[in-house]
Amino acid sequence: MELKKDLKYEEALEQLQEIVSLLERKEIKIDDLADKVKEAKALVEFCRKKLEKTEEEINKIIEPENNQE
Repeated sequence: MELKKDLKYEEALEQLQEIVSLLERKEIKIDDLADKVKEAKALVEFCRKKLEKTEEEINKIIEPENNQE
């Protein structure tokens, strides 16, 4: 499953929450279930990578200050 290139974290999280909601309410047809699970997996991976990248960027910003103390 390929996500759109300009996808924002918040949008991905919202899409993922919608899929979970559909699953909980059993509103996904069995023919669409595999595709929704693939989409959810791609969204989870996107969010995980985005969080890791953001954490690395924050650590780079904070690190020089920690070394000066």
